[in-house]
Amino acid sequence: MADRNTDDIRICIPITEMTSTMVRLPVYMLEGNNRGLFEPRVISIGPYHRGHESTLIMEAHKEQVLEGFFQRPGNVSRQEYIADVTANCFQQALRCYSGNTDGYTAEMLMRDGCFIIELLLRWNKKEDVHDNYVRVMSNSIYYDLLLVDNQLPFFVLTMIFSKVKGHINENHTTRLLDLVIDFFNHEGQFSWANLGQYSDSSNACRVPHLLEDVCQVRHLLDLQYKFVVGRNMGNNDNEPTLSDSCPFSLCGNIRHTPPSVPLGIPGANELQDDGVRFHVSKNKLSKMFDVTFKRKTMRIPHFKINFGSKILLANLFAYDQILFHRSNQSTDQPGNNVGPVTSYVVLMNALINAREDVVVLQREGILDNLLSNEEEVASFFNNLGRCTLVDVSKHRYTSMFHDVNKYWRNKFNCCRYFAIFSMKHCRNPWTCLSLLGAILLLLISSTSMIFAILKFARG
Repeated sequence: MADRNTDDIRICIPITEMTSTMVRLPVYMLEGNNRGLFEPRVISIGPYHRGHESTLIMEAHKEQVLEGFFQRPGNVSRQEYIADVTANCFQQALRCYSGNTDGYTAEMLMRDGCFIIELLLRWNKKEDVHDNYVRVMSNSIYYDLLLVDNQLPFFVLTMIFSKVKGHINENHTTRLLDLVIDFFNHEGQFSWANLGQYSDSSNACRVPHLLEDVCQVRHLLDLQYKFVVGRNMGNNDNEPTLSDSCPFSLCGNIRHTPPSVPLGIPGANELQDDGVRFHVSKNKLSKMFDVTFKRKTMRIPHFKINFGSKILLANLFAYDQILFHRSNQSTDQPGNNVGPVTSYVVLMNALINAREDVVVLQREGILDNLLSNEEEVASFFNNLGRCTLVDVSKHRYTSMFHDVNKYWRNKFNCCRYFAIFSMKHCRNPWTCLSLLGAILLLLISSTSMIFAILKFARG
């Protein structure tokens, strides 16, 4: 797989399948606090955000970076790149966008593509961009390049890279895929998605199951989506996971199944008050989407939430819905097909309704909150949960939701009340000591009373 020259393939996905794959997000998804998650802060790529107020300053600095690209020894002229883009991929690229592309020219497409390639090359060689503004804004550029409607078709980048490739490496061994992996998955980025092992591009050949479909990459966000989902998908056959085993026979003989079980579940704080325990998955390599509920315990992998992870999760969430919406439309069988990222957001939105829920998950090590306060975390998941583009009545955790509700609504489950008692009276050593003292005092009082009664009876 490592020897496969994917950079010589310009358009691997049939153009009919690429048509309208880059969807412009609806306005309601950009309302309120969500706007900063989906709109570029520094740089616009593609036609959708062309002329956006926040990206105007970068246009002049983008030109300086492009000058460095065209000044590479042996590289061809700007006009030749424009001619190649016009002849080979401009019309195909426009068909990939479902929104308005008026005014977006082949030269603009070339400039965007060459700018991205130059950034990747300079990052890989640890070269300076020779522009202070671009250097200072590099972190914002990183996130802007992963916005769902701020993308270029990957075959455009492939074509541009194939032209400049001969001038950057005498042995022609550098691959575009390696440059992208090295740039987007370096140390510290995507740590919450268990992608640390991809921080070095030399590891690319170690994950052939993710690279089998490399020629099916649609754009930069699509490639990151494949890595995140491919790396973080475990076995989840949507079968019930709750074990009703109980040491008391009464619980096994008496069942109370509500006539209708709600589709949602209570928040984390309420569930904990009713005896549900929350634990972070102890295995550091546990899959991000592997959430289980067994024996009154819900195990959730660790999630570090900061400004960057908010942007990444939000755009993976939006793109996940776009992919599965197209998948549902292309199948003849009716039904709902929800992706893993959407399912994860549905789960977190259900568990987190207020700051108290965030505190519960944070106390158990599930959430590592690097935002200003717990209210901001709750607001993020609640606002994101309202931005669903597909029906989420059935998702990856539907069976788990059913099991949680069955436990929560079963009034005859004595184990539930024992768990509630333990949660309220055995949470820390002081409450345990107080409880033991009260029990000891009760035993002493009862013993004294019994001896007094026996003494009185004998007299």
